Amino acid sequence: MTTNLSRNDELRGVLSDIVRKRFINSRQVNPVSNLFLTTKYAVDHGYITGAILDETFSSTLAELNLKNATLTKQGHRKLAELINQHTKEN
Repeated sequence: MTTNLSRNDELRGVLSDIVRKRFINSRQVNPVSNLFLTTKYAVDHGYITGAILDETFSSTLAELNLKNATLTKQGHRKLAELINQHTKEN
């Protein structure tokens, strides 16, 4: 996994992948991975609904299930903002 992405780049990727329904099954991930932490950030900030994040899965793994996750209105606005920002930077 790439670790040099900014939080905004990682967030844009997660939100985009949810919209595209790229998460088709549950994953066991490192609870300090960028994917897990960014998804948790998105849930905490109200960008995503329907996500299952289980940090008690095991001592070294967390469960990340975005199969039924969708973006909230706030999530769609954030994704549009991140896409516009990315377009301007490139």
